[in-house]
Amino acid sequence: MVKLSRLFLAVTLLLQAFVGLAQEKEVLIDSVPSVALDEAVNDAIEAVEAALNESAPKKSTSAVRGLGSSAHVSDVTINDVDTVHLYDTSFSGLHILDSVVGKYSIFMTGENHTYTESNARLWLKMIKYLHAKAGVRNIMFEYGFSYGYLVNEYLQTGDSALFSSIDQFAYDEYSSVIKDLKDFNDSLPETQKLYFAAIDIERGVYPIVKLLDRLLPPQSVEMDDSLYVDVQSLRSLASYNDFQLDKEDDPENQSSRGFMFKTGSSLRLLHHNFLRNEAKFKDYLGANFDLFKRVIISNYNALHQWEEYEENNTVQEYIYREDYMHRRFLEEKSLHPGNWFGQFGRCHTTQELQSNNSCDWFVFNSLANRIKHTKGGLYTNQLLTLTMVYDDDRDFGADKVYAEKMLDKYFYAMPESSLYLVDIRTDSALNVAYGTDFNYLILNTKKERGTAYSYLNASADNSNSDKMKITLGARLQRFDLRNLNQRFSDEGGLELFSEDKTASEFGFLTTDGKFKNATAIGFWFSEDVQIAANTYSLKGFYATSYYLMEMLKEKSWVDIFPGIGMGYSKLKLNTEESYNGTLLLQDGFLGETKLTQYVNDAFTLDATLMADLNLGWFTLGYHTGYCVDVSNKLWKSNKTHLNLSPEVSLGGFYQTLKLGVNF
Repeated sequence: MVKLSRLFLAVTLLLQAFVGLAQEKEVLIDSVPSVALDEAVNDAIEAVEAALNESAPKKSTSAVRGLGSSAHVSDVTINDVDTVHLYDTSFSGLHILDSVVGKYSIFMTGENHTYTESNARLWLKMIKYLHAKAGVRNIMFEYGFSYGYLVNEYLQTGDSALFSSIDQFAYDEYSSVIKDLKDFNDSLPETQKLYFAAIDIERGVYPIVKLLDRLLPPQSVEMDDSLYVDVQSLRSLASYNDFQLDKEDDPENQSSRGFMFKTGSSLRLLHHNFLRNEAKFKDYLGANFDLFKRVIISNYNALHQWEEYEENNTVQEYIYREDYMHRRFLEEKSLHPGNWFGQFGRCHTTQELQSNNSCDWFVFNSLANRIKHTKGGLYTNQLLTLTMVYDDDRDFGADKVYAEKMLDKYFYAMPESSLYLVDIRTDSALNVAYGTDFNYLILNTKKERGTAYSYLNASADNSNSDKMKITLGARLQRFDLRNLNQRFSDEGGLELFSEDKTASEFGFLTTDGKFKNATAIGFWFSEDVQIAANTYSLKGFYATSYYLMEMLKEKSWVDIFPGIGMGYSKLKLNTEESYNGTLLLQDGFLGETKLTQYVNDAFTLDATLMADLNLGWFTLGYHTGYCVDVSNKLWKSNKTHLNLSPEVSLGGFYQTLKLGVNF
C-alpha cells in the first residue's frame, strides 16, 4: 500500500510539472516533446523523494512520543516507571493499587477483545500481581465450562496433548500466556496454586467434544451395543476436529478450510441418545458419569437456549447470558472460597445499570453489576473494576462521547506502546463520566490487534497512516464569462455561453503518515454557440493538487478534510469559419473550413473542503471550495496575449459529487 501511495504521489507531482511545462510552452497535452517530458519526470521523482523524506515519520529514540524522557501536558506527567511493563516480572505501574486491593475480594478488568496481545499480557500481569498483593487464587474467565476444565487439567498435568487443544480453541496470544501461567503455577506452593473457572455459556462446540472424549474409558472397556455408535462417533469426531483445526493453522492448506462433518449436529444426536440410554452410559462411564452428564445435558441445554435467542436476534440473548454467568460465578465461589479475579469484555464489567452501553445493550445489568448487587449484599463493597481504554477506542456509549476527549492529555503524555492506570477519583471530569462504573481506567497506547484481528490492523493503518481513495465525480463551477458573452452579444450573437460549467472528474487521495494529498483531474463538457455561419466551441480541462488536514481521525466511517489547493486550468475556444461562396482569405479561400483556436489558461489557488462517507470499501463524497485565478485573464493566440480580447476568469465557487472506492 505504501508503494502504491508513493506512486500516486509521483503521478501528482509529475502532473504539476507537466502542466507547468504546458503553461510555459503553450502546447497540447498529447504533443509534449519526449525530452521535456523526461525532464518533468525526473523533476517529479526528485520532488516526491524530497516530499516523502520530509513527511516520513521520524522514529524517536525516546520512550515518550516526541517529548523526551517524560511528558508534561497540563497537569499530567507520565514517566516510564509509571507505566505497566507487560513483558517483565515487575509490578511497575500497578503500585497505585497497593493501598486499595486489600479492601476488595473480587477484581475485574474490562477489555476490547480485538487487542489480544496487550489484553493477554495484562491478564497474566494482573493474575500475578493480585496473587501477590491480594491473595487471589481463583480466576474466572469468559469461556465455556469445557474449555475451563481443559485449562485446569493442563495447569495440573502439563499434558502437551491438552495444550494442543487449548491452543486450537483460544486466541494465539492467550495460548502463549497460558504456557507462562503453567510455569508460574508450578512455582507456587500447593496451598497457593491457581484455580480457573470458565463461567460463560458453552458458545463453542469443539471444547465440548474434546472434554467428552477425554471422559470416555479406554477402548478396551466393554460397552452395551446400544452405545457403540455414539461412543465411536465421539472418538472419531474429536480426532477429526483436531485434524481440521490443524489444517486451518497451516497456511499451505488454506484451500481446505471448512469442515465436511458437522460438530453441532453430531452433538445433538449424542445429546438425544444420552437421554434415551442414560442408565447404560452411567454403567459405562463410571466415576466420570456426573461430569459427562453435566456437559451433554445441562451445559448443552444452555448452549441450545442461547443459540435460539441469538439466531432470532432477541433481547433475551444478552440478558440470559449475563444471568447465566452470574449464577455460574456464585456456584464456583461457593465451591472455591477466597478472592477472585476475572478479565472480560468491557460491556460485562460496568458496576451500575446501563441505559445503553457500547455494545448497544439497553437497560442492561452486566455481570459486574449483578455480582455487586447479589442478593443479601454479600459483595456490595467487595468489587473493584478496571477497564481498558485504547487510544483509538475510547467511546463507551452515548453518555461518554464528550468525556472521552478528557483523555487526550493522558494519551499525549504516555510513552508509545504502554499501559497507564488512572484513578478516576483524582480527575473530576472522568469521575463524572465513569466513576459509577469503574474504579480505574487502564489507558493503552498499544494499537496492534491480535493475529485473529490482523485485518483490523490493516484497516487502522489505512485510516491513520496510509489511506487511499479513487473517485469519479461530476463538478459544477461558476466562471466569470461576462466579458466574453458581451463580445458575442455585440457581434450579434443570440446564444451565449453558460457561466456554470460542468465537468467529469477523476480524483484520488493518498495519506502517508500526516502527509495528505488529493488530486483532481477534470474535463469540461464542450459547449457550442453559433454566430451567423460560424460555430464557436468552448471546452477545456483542469488539474489541481490539494493539501489537506484530517479532522476526524478516530472516525473511520467519515472523513472531513479542509485544505488548500494549487491547480492549472485551460479553456479553449475553437471557431469554425465556413466557406460562404466568396473567395476571401479570411473565409477559407480554397473553400475549406477554416479552424482557429484561442486559449485562456490559468494557475489557481484554492480553499477547499472535502467530506466523505466511507461505507466499507465504498465512498460517497462531496467536495466544495473556491478557487482564485491568479494569472493573466486575456485570451492568447499563437502563444501571445491579445490585448483587446475579453478578460475571462477561471476562478469561482465549485462543488463536486463523487463516488469511489477506498483502500
